Amino acid sequence: MKDNESKEEHYKPKFMEWGIISKDNFSDIYEIPIKRWDPLSTISITSNEFGLHKKLKRYHGHYSYLSPIRGKRPKGYKTIHEAFKGKDVSKDAVKAFNDVFTAITEGKPIYDENGNQIGDGYTMIITQDEEKRDKPFLDTPHKVERIPSNCKALTLINRYPSMARVIDPSISDYIQENLPSHLKLARGINLLTISRNLYPSSNFKLIPEDILTGIFLSMKEAILYCILEAIEKDYYDIPVNPFFNIGLKAGGSQPRIHSQTYIDLNGDGHGNRLESYLNAFKEMGDNCHLCETTHGNSDRIIIATQYWTFYTTGSPVRNYHIRFHPNEHIRRFTQLKVNQMEDLAKTLKKIFIALDNIGIDPNRNIIFNCCPYGYDANFHMFGDIIPHEVIGGAEMADDMRVARKLPHIAASEIRDSLEEVLKK
Repeated sequence: MKDNESKEEHYKPKFMEWGIISKDNFSDIYEIPIKRWDPLSTISITSNEFGLHKKLKRYHGHYSYLSPIRGKRPKGYKTIHEAFKGKDVSKDAVKAFNDVFTAITEGKPIYDENGNQIGDGYTMIITQDEEKRDKPFLDTPHKVERIPSNCKALTLINRYPSMARVIDPSISDYIQENLPSHLKLARGINLLTISRNLYPSSNFKLIPEDILTGIFLSMKEAILYCILEAIEKDYYDIPVNPFFNIGLKAGGSQPRIHSQTYIDLNGDGHGNRLESYLNAFKEMGDNCHLCETTHGNSDRIIIATQYWTFYTTGSPVRNYHIRFHPNEHIRRFTQLKVNQMEDLAKTLKKIFIALDNIGIDPNRNIIFNCCPYGYDANFHMFGDIIPHEVIGGAEMADDMRVARKLPHIAASEIRDSLEEVLKK
């Protein structure tokens, strides 16, 4: 159902909710989201190697998003053990979670066991499964009717973003005139993709493969929709970062499986890590490492399917760090086809179960590394599965890590565990 066919109730957003800054909610210039480049690690991009637009000055280096509203986002995360007290998971048991998204999916107020309302149900839906709904730069949050049960995933505008999405022109001019020159208003779109039904992100055993696939498909269509609308507004050279935070220690604050996507519309460059990736692929030329490597004569490969290769990276950022890539040389997540997404969902779930079975920390990040839109770079998209782990001071001082597990041994352990999973 289209949003203009539903019984909508509109809401006047508070400052920076859904990335909205208006005359009605603006009060303090120091509450706006800031993108701040570290002057000790930032270098101007002077070459035209990646086809960057010449209108603005570009950088690569370390930067931070400073967004006070992120601290106001609700925290509803509980572990399976905490939520169910050791009982079997059932459909009724999801009530044990304080899930703010249930008010959206069910189209009605939801209350916890103490009678407190959980979430108000206001939202902006960019895609319902693969169907476009609200426009990416909409400035009016609203309630919707109950989302049909056969829907697999929804992509929403994040209510508590790190970047401003819609800014009143007069406020934008005021900020530009009064913000200190070393600070910059952070502009962009933060997307959040949820499963329609509540599947806890803390336990991949409970998530059907078709739901993961549905999340990927909704993400893809929402990103493409946002990019097309952004180009219409004269944004260009757009880094896009899709990722999952799974578990509280890995940054997950909500219990329902969900992904996030940061779409940076500042047009001012990219981080050091992406710069390294871009230049590494440039140096490879037509001899793409991911297309040609055997990953340590195959002893680091965990599983190779028709569409994907998963392996333990030879230079891990954590113990049991797994890297994966599509066998097809494509540049972006949004170029993935349905069969590739289905295979990715199936394989990710089995690998997560295999990691669980050998006692690897269940708090994990999944990161998709992609070529930014507008960049003319020979890039092979790849992903990382990074288990949570405490790291030391030296590892924070430089772009290096100390790992205790040899990658080919880690791969052997995961392969053995995966073989047991595949037998079942």
